[in-house]
Amino acid sequence: WGGNSSGSGGNSNGLSDEENEVRLRQTLEYLISSGVTKESVLVGLGGSNGSSGTGQINLDGLGTVGNVQDSPQLRAARWISTLDRRTLPIPKPKNESNSGLFDGTNPNSTPQYDKHEYPFLQRYALATLYFSTGGGDDQWIFTTGFLSSWHECVWFDIFDIEGMASDPNTRFVFGVVCDGGPNLSDGEEEEDLVGGKQWVVTHVSLPPLNNMVGTLCPELKVLRYLKELHVQLNMDVTGTIPSEYGSLINLNTLVLAYNALTGEIPKEISNMKNLEVLQLEQNVLSGDINFAMTMSKLKELSVEYNPNITGTIPESILALQNLSILSLSNTDMYGTLPSGMSQLENLELLLLDDSNFSGSVEVLQNLTNLRYLYLEDNRFNDTIDDNFLKELDQLVHLDISANDFRGSSIPAHLFGFPDLKVLDMSSNHRMQGSLPAEAIANAKGSKLEHLSLHSMNITGQIPLGISALKNLTHLDLSLNRLYGDIPPELAELTKLQYLFLGRNNFSAGAVPEWLRNMTKLTELSLKASSLTGIIPDWIGTDLSKLKFLDFGENSLEGPLPESVGTLSNLWILILNKNNLNGTIPLSFGQLKSLETFLIDDNQFEGNADIICARKDKIEYFIADCASNPETSSDVVEIRCDCCTLCCHDQNATCNDAEWLGNQESIWENGYGRVKWEFEAGEISLLNN
Repeated sequence: WGGNSSGSGGNSNGLSDEENEVRLRQTLEYLISSGVTKESVLVGLGGSNGSSGTGQINLDGLGTVGNVQDSPQLRAARWISTLDRRTLPIPKPKNESNSGLFDGTNPNSTPQYDKHEYPFLQRYALATLYFSTGGGDDQWIFTTGFLSSWHECVWFDIFDIEGMASDPNTRFVFGVVCDGGPNLSDGEEEEDLVGGKQWVVTHVSLPPLNNMVGTLCPELKVLRYLKELHVQLNMDVTGTIPSEYGSLINLNTLVLAYNALTGEIPKEISNMKNLEVLQLEQNVLSGDINFAMTMSKLKELSVEYNPNITGTIPESILALQNLSILSLSNTDMYGTLPSGMSQLENLELLLLDDSNFSGSVEVLQNLTNLRYLYLEDNRFNDTIDDNFLKELDQLVHLDISANDFRGSSIPAHLFGFPDLKVLDMSSNHRMQGSLPAEAIANAKGSKLEHLSLHSMNITGQIPLGISALKNLTHLDLSLNRLYGDIPPELAELTKLQYLFLGRNNFSAGAVPEWLRNMTKLTELSLKASSLTGIIPDWIGTDLSKLKFLDFGENSLEGPLPESVGTLSNLWILILNKNNLNGTIPLSFGQLKSLETFLIDDNQFEGNADIICARKDKIEYFIADCASNPETSSDVVEIRCDCCTLCCHDQNATCNDAEWLGNQESIWENGYGRVKWEFEAGEISLLNN
């Protein structure tokens, strides 16, 4: 029957094989009769492994590899009855009057325990969780004491995890935590549930990134005192959420995020009337959120990044008055925002991005405690006017990009929000109007760090008062209809790392000299900005942090400066469609990080050997290395053996792909750059 033995009396618990066989049979009979575990996963269906018909379990063949006997439940039953050194008394089987006590569909049932029953169930349930997630197969990196001979209330470890908390001195407990657990350092005797200290499991928090493999076991339903359950960031935890968890009526926190769980979210979760935090994000779950509408204590509901979650936001969401976090982003949810949302006055964080919501956002106007509002990549189509979200002056992040908003001006009041750090209104193509010059100039105490207004048909000039936004690190005004000179006042934005002004109607002129003072720049795009003259040498000396440089589609001339070859961090260099000439400088051989290099439609000559000699092939390298098929000559402007595309000047459609590096910023990445997306493909910083 699979027990580990070394002769009579040689088992881990010190009992003989015969004694352990009796204990295993009693354990199985109890678990089946009490409804804790289904008979089919313990002893199979019929045959020699099922019931003998005499009321006893037939143990013949238990332990057969590849059969049901390998189930986590049987492994846990075998461990607690024959291998566990605590040798807990095995409860008596239940009779018909009280069997099935742990039916998850009846959370109000009150089990009757004898002195030893609950401690046994508690330990068995935790052992089953261990086996069902790969612990018994040496998968877990950190066992946190599971299956040790100690009381299960000391099955935990304390971890220092860098980056998980703002305070570097914060330590995390993973494993099992109990109410009234033993204080072994004080020499307390271990005493079980009835008549003594109630060592009942209240928290189960398994370590993230712990290489767990398997499924969630329904047996956790017996932990009727459980308050928190955390199983997260273990991407090989699969299967469904057991409906039996609906009987955990004392649970206040359920975190099953960043796994690979599938199937519908069980409606039985709605039985958890004390639940305050429900995090199910980053799985492959399906269904809708209707189950949660009666869970009035909920403070956080997160199902983001479950692409199969669908349906609308119910009007009954008004019952969730305690909600402070609602995250429905990156789902297949749709429809308009219900009027009931206007009553969620405690809401601080609302994530609806990357879904299929539409219509008006007027219902959000009353949510004055909102601090983070993400609506990007939907189909909202409100008119943006002077009253747009005017009352939400506590906002820290506001992202309404890539929708269908329309309006004739950028709301001035947004620049007066005292805590606003991120404002992204980009890619709302039905917007128009000019930048609110006065409001921007008066924003001298602004905390704004990220301002993205690209692709919005904005007209007029860049206000000189933009220099008031001293904390800006990211400014994108590209793909608009701005005109006039690029103001030198931008040089006063000394924290700026990202400056995109391309594809506007600026006046012709040289590369602005004041740019050389913006030494923190990592990305600079002046594509199609009417630039004339040469590429100045200081580009390579003063802007040494550049990763992205786009001077494409201008009227620049002259040779490439040798200094550009010293930009050791450069990934993207776009210089095509200018009048540049000469050869590729030898210094360009030092550009080891370069992944995109566009120099087509210029007047270069010589060869590209200095680029082709590098060890790693460049991802996108386009030059005028093709001959003109309309002539009999094989002459090319530049010889290139490693170019990914060869053009010639007479072919106007060669390399007609769009090479815009505009950052489609998302909150998940902290509004930082992780990749460049072009029409031809992408370059990811994560690959380096």
